[in-house]
Amino acid sequence: MKIGINARFLTEPYTGIGQYTYNLLLHLSKIDSENDYYLFTPELVDLELPENFHQIRLPEKQYKSASWRKHHWEHTQLPQEMGKFEIDLAHFFYPSNPNKKMKIPIVVTVHDAIPWVLPEYRKKFRSKLYHFYTKRALKKADHIITVSNFSKDEIKRILKIPNDVIRVIYLSSPLQDKMTPPISVPLRRKYLLYIGGYDKRKNVSSLMKAFQKHIGNQYDIDLMLVNSKGKGLEEHITDEYNEKVAGKYVVKPKGKVLFTGPLEPGELTYLYKQAVALVHVSLYEGFNLPLVEAMSQGLPIIAADIPVNHEVTGDHALFVDPTSVDSIGNGIHEFLNQKTLTQKLRKEGLDRSRDFSWEKCAEETLSVYNLYS
Repeated sequence: MKIGINARFLTEPYTGIGQYTYNLLLHLSKIDSENDYYLFTPELVDLELPENFHQIRLPEKQYKSASWRKHHWEHTQLPQEMGKFEIDLAHFFYPSNPNKKMKIPIVVTVHDAIPWVLPEYRKKFRSKLYHFYTKRALKKADHIITVSNFSKDEIKRILKIPNDVIRVIYLSSPLQDKMTPPISVPLRRKYLLYIGGYDKRKNVSSLMKAFQKHIGNQYDIDLMLVNSKGKGLEEHITDEYNEKVAGKYVVKPKGKVLFTGPLEPGELTYLYKQAVALVHVSLYEGFNLPLVEAMSQGLPIIAADIPVNHEVTGDHALFVDPTSVDSIGNGIHEFLNQKTLTQKLRKEGLDRSRDFSWEKCAEETLSVYNLYS
């Protein structure tokens, strides 16, 4: 069988979808020597895969608008190119299958329902239009893969599709075993770690306020926000929560908020290994990969009390109300004062992490392909 892959995000390897694309293809190559895989990308990337994996360069048309170039590549160029190669089954690694029904089975991975659930992702007219057509196209897919039972329920509710055409296949940690101390990050004290995005739903401003109000003045510990430089977060560092002398002069806090630039995979692994805890208080997630990364490194987790975080961690985390600055701060305070809780979460999280593997992800994805062979 010739399997065509929209592997566009191989050109953006440090994004979530880029990590998914690379790791799934790598592990498919280890278990499947029978099918031929055609990986379509706008630009060639450096890959070491067996001979039955073929990388096909499909350059974008040179339209002025980047969004239009992407849309035309996904919905016009890619299906046409797959037709030339007589592809038997197509897998789109993110919602990008064409609106026009193709004559071959279509599998689409939908990582979350965020664009359809949260209105802030549909503010601009182009975004509204893009997500409208994406949702309509998904209803024409033969099979949908998603990454959590929470996301499955959301997608079924939004698309109104039957249960038997959607399958949950968990992701795994993309962290490398190799560790490299990050030269650009000052590691003077113990630190709490945040890794993730910085859009509004990630709720990082509430995390920073909670740290300043409840932790920074009491504990000799920092809060490290990875890849946060240039995100405009410094505005949340204020005197409001700091102790003052004579009600006037600000006392220098014991712990600081640290902002880092982008880091290499080996540097991230090092930070996970050395941190006191991962703190993640996002308001909405489809899967939440940093939790899996933390558990794989034996790092305890303080997380938002939302359904998907319970599913991913197997309840092996300390949960806080993400809508309350005091709940977040008191949760961190509780964690820092219970050494037995640290060891308990470390062990239970490490055990839970074994339920997530790229080998299993590849095997279950291949079983979906085999439904149409």
